[in-house]
Amino acid sequence: MHHAYLYEGPFSLLPALAHSARDLFDMKHEGDPDVHMLSWEKFGIDESRELTAQASFKSMSSRALFIIGVSSITSDAQQALLKLFEEPQAGVTFVLLAPHGSIIPTLRSRFLNYPLTLTEEQAQHTVAKKFLASAYKERSTQITALLKDEELNKERVRDFLQSLESLLYKKVSDAEYRSGLSDIALVRNYAGDRSAALKMLLEHLASTLPTV
Repeated sequence: MHHAYLYEGPFSLLPALAHSARDLFDMKHEGDPDVHMLSWEKFGIDESRELTAQASFKSMSSRALFIIGVSSITSDAQQALLKLFEEPQAGVTFVLLAPHGSIIPTLRSRFLNYPLTLTEEQAQHTVAKKFLASAYKERSTQITALLKDEELNKERVRDFLQSLESLLYKKVSDAEYRSGLSDIALVRNYAGDRSAALKMLLEHLASTLPTV
């Protein structure tokens, strides 16, 4: 098995890619200390040093998986990563998510294409599933991340609500989940308003939806 895989696509696919990579490389345990999920909006020289340092630590087992997402990456940072991706520690696997066309040829040659294709729908489903499994504090953190791009907020919230609804609908026979579906429908109605307070609406769901 190769040691480095590249997936070119939007940063929003990172949760779905992480879920997929855990399955693909058989490291599914959620608390596995040898699975490292790292993300940077801007990846430069300092970040390349940080990644190299983290990848040099000995794993608790004979394997380690690094799932890395970047929104942008400088050429200097990529040059600094050439040795890391050419000669990693034995047992270390890297999966890098980067924008289309952002990786220079010399670094690109160190990677194989990630063997599976992901979709935005899968990404939203993964985010919604994690949201329902989390406690309130973590749900609130996820809401902040979901709403960080103001231009796409309404579209993302719409897709997010649809994913939440599909997950809860599987348990519609339970009164608690039926109540959750009603809350989602209510929030969807308000979210369509031009001046909707999306964070407040989603915080309401964070406090009321059952844990799945």
